[in-house]
Amino acid sequence: MAKKLTVLAIGAHADPFDMPYQCGGALAKMAKAGSKVICVSSCEENQEEATRVAKVLGCEARFMDLVEGKIENDTATVHKIVELLREVKPDIVITHQPTDYNPDHRKLSAAVLGACLLARVGEVKTKHKPYKVPCLYYSETSSGINSKGTVYVDIEDTFATKIKALKEHKSLSMKNGVEHLGSIEHLIEREETTAKFRGMQVEIEYAEIFEQAINYRVLRAFSTLPFPDVPVHNE
Repeated sequence: MAKKLTVLAIGAHADPFDMPYQCGGALAKMAKAGSKVICVSSCEENQEEATRVAKVLGCEARFMDLVEGKIENDTATVHKIVELLREVKPDIVITHQPTDYNPDHRKLSAAVLGACLLARVGEVKTKHKPYKVPCLYYSETSSGINSKGTVYVDIEDTFATKIKALKEHKSLSMKNGVEHLGSIEHLIEREETTAKFRGMQVEIEYAEIFEQAINYRVLRAFSTLPFPDVPVHNE
């Protein structure tokens, strides 16, 4: 990746930190290449651990003031995200799949899409000037449930970094008495299985998938047909 980008990954929660969990390998890879990567939790809980997770990935952590279990795709939420987009001016925005199993994730996904469309509109007044978002991608869901993606990112070089980052969620450790299905150890196990499965689909070790948002305001043209930058296996 030659160009250094600004990447804004907006997830619902920090416990665990949604974007590092769903696409931390790709985020770490972009950060390693020199891009500025900002991981956002729309809710404020567990900021200390989430900040450490982001730091291990080479990213910045930021937090909004929404409430877990009460996230809505409403005007107030959309305008908060519009303000964030106009401030950061990202080249790439990443958020949850609109079909995600979690209701907070689904509503935030819709709000981010709406904000990406409205960030360019001058009639929507915020502190910062209008900004046209170049592209929006949806990340993998937990365990790949109800998830789709046509863009596969090779994360073999950064998968270990992703796991190291997620282990900063000390409060979710089984050692602290958290039930098995809610522990970070179990979530990491599920994520390793998902990443291996996605890698198997494209004949590499580990991969994360993304889906480009299908909306005429956030689709953009490539200069040519995209071509994979990992070796192609010829038999």
